[in-house]
Amino acid sequence: MQPSPPVSDANAPVTLFAKPDKKQIAVFLKNDGALPFRGSVRYFVERTDGTTHGDLCDEVTVPAQSETQLIFFDRRELRETRELLRMILSDEDGNEVCRAFWQSEKLRPRRLQDPKLTVTPFLRAGRVCVTVKAACFAPDVTLRCGDYAFSENGFPLFAGDEKTVELQGAMADLTEPVTARSAFDRR
Repeated sequence: MQPSPPVSDANAPVTLFAKPDKKQIAVFLKNDGALPFRGSVRYFVERTDGTTHGDLCDEVTVPAQSETQLIFFDRRELRETRELLRMILSDEDGNEVCRAFWQSEKLRPRRLQDPKLTVTPFLRAGRVCVTVKAACFAPDVTLRCGDYAFSENGFPLFAGDEKTVELQGAMADLTEPVTARSAFDRR
């Protein structure tokens, strides 16, 4: 299985990914930036029913222009037919930088459930932002609002997650509704 690409911002100078071999799944952090990166990584194991277990947090420091192995998971620890490993990278200030996940090719396809996406537009420093929440796993969440673009689109949300993105070019007097769809809606 190929390493998971960063889910959040593909152009970020810092990426988080997993490389499996026969006995373990190693997690790496690559810093393509000109400055060292400091932050934290949270690891969860998510079951196919959307529940999670094993919340683990790891403080990380990665020098500029380098790649570092952070942790590894014994493949026997994961029930590869029923669980996936998800990872969230945050900077020193707690801002999410990127997300990644690893799932075995053996993982049984999940029966998608309605994630009950909720969309809440609000103003932040004169800009229109949108928070999207999911009740359960929602792959490929896409937002629409007329001809406007979003700062990020096409991202997964895990059970209980929320994500805030900016509606680019929108003004405070926006009257068009913002809608959210996931793979569940497109099946």
